Amino acid sequence: MKKHLFSRMVVVGAVVMLMGFGMNAFAGMGPGSGMGAASANLTDDQIKQMNTERNEFQTATQGIHQQLNEKRQALNTELTKQTPDAATAASLQKDISDLQAQFDQKRLTHILKMKKIDPNFTEGRGMGHGMGPGMGPGMGNSPFGGGKTN
Repeated sequence: MKKHLFSRMVVVGAVVMLMGFGMNAFAGMGPGSGMGAASANLTDDQIKQMNTERNEFQTATQGIHQQLNEKRQALNTELTKQTPDAATAASLQKDISDLQAQFDQKRLTHILKMKKIDPNFTEGRGMGHGMGPGMGPGMGNSPFGGGKTN
């Protein structure tokens, strides 16, 4: 009986911990989460400019995110083979690195544009990577991720 009670307590404890971690992951999420932090005292025009710039950045990088996702999946598929082809894996990794460099350049340009609108803008770290669920390298946290914030 004690063994059965102990195993139930362990399961209940694990569920409570998972729920706690889950709630912590979503804490503070709201409009603009993951898209960078802006000053609280922005004019309506500045907010509109920032939303426009954010949407343009998401649109401009959507293709890169999709290609990155496809290349990462292809690399993972290659690496899970019993005898992966080294040349194919190296080529896929080079493509991933090139795409990531393209994204990083666009991200830098985006940050600089946002700072022109709001000098106090800081790069955010929010949930998601890319234009929706399942995009990106699978880490879950990334700058400028998540859905639209209009």
